[in-house]
Amino acid sequence: MEKIQSHTKLVIIGGGILGVSLLYHLTKEGWKDLVLIEKGELTSGSTWHAAGQCPHMIGSYNLAKVHLHSTNLYKQLEKETGQATGFHDCGSLRLAYKQEDIDWFHYIKGILDNVGAPSEIISTSEITKIHPFIKLDGIVGAFYTP
Repeated sequence: MEKIQSHTKLVIIGGGILGVSLLYHLTKEGWKDLVLIEKGELTSGSTWHAAGQCPHMIGSYNLAKVHLHSTNLYKQLEKETGQATGFHDCGSLRLAYKQEDIDWFHYIKGILDNVGAPSEIISTSEITKIHPFIKLDGIVGAFYTP
């Protein structure tokens, strides 16, 4: 039987995205003597339900910064660790059905512009260039994050 560590500087309980991310970022900051405890397999709890959810259309400045940091991290993590992550940055397209939607998109775009996340408010003709199979009945535009 292996000896279990009895002293540590910090114990992180839970091996989901928050626990694993905290461990990763603390080690990048130079922390040593850390332990992560998970009752099952890593990311086997609620984290697996949200796999791949990296939206940039966020109405909060701070959350937009977190999402941009996360996406940038996922893009370089495989190079850094040598471990395949399976991350595919496919972007998103949110459709507008009325002018109020477009107005809201401008609000969101202002936040994303401030954090440096790319986004565009696009016309229906631009929608068909991205996704030619969308039926445009009633659609007045879209919010696109590449």
